[in-house]
Amino acid sequence: MSDTLLRTTRVTLRASDIARSVKFYEDVFGFDQLGKDEAGRTLMGADGIVMLALEQAKDPNGSRPVVEPQPFIGMEHFAFELEPDSFEVLRAFWRHINALGVEIHHCVDHIITNSIYFLDPDRNLIEAYINCPKERARDLEHPYGTVEDLDDALAGKCQPAWMKDYPHAK
Repeated sequence: MSDTLLRTTRVTLRASDIARSVKFYEDVFGFDQLGKDEAGRTLMGADGIVMLALEQAKDPNGSRPVVEPQPFIGMEHFAFELEPDSFEVLRAFWRHINALGVEIHHCVDHIITNSIYFLDPDRNLIEAYINCPKERARDLEHPYGTVEDLDDALAGKCQPAWMKDYPHAK
């Protein structure tokens, strides 16, 4: 799947089990191990570009993020933009992570993006998204408002509702 990833900034995560997390990010995103940094963190990414650093947690039995319903201090989620901006690319990614048994948290049309939120082995919330036609958000005060869930569209039962208004979009 790394050929569909466009970008993220480098993210450092503490993992309870480095080998398990390495396998997850290899399987889900097709990341390669790119060595270790000066602090001993495992660097992962694609095409030689580091996108993720995994650090062994000092206490592998420590607390995990509570994704919902309680708000918490710290990172809520991080995101990877998929390329190209095509609903079929997002659908293929959804099928891929389903086949791997990845826990999907929710899928949503944010007007400006279509997004899949899912959990890694340490319950970090990750978003994979595509951009939607910019015209959809032109007159909106808050373009990230939830419009609809995308479960049926990702499952191939229907097209996302926005595609009716933008038939030229992929």
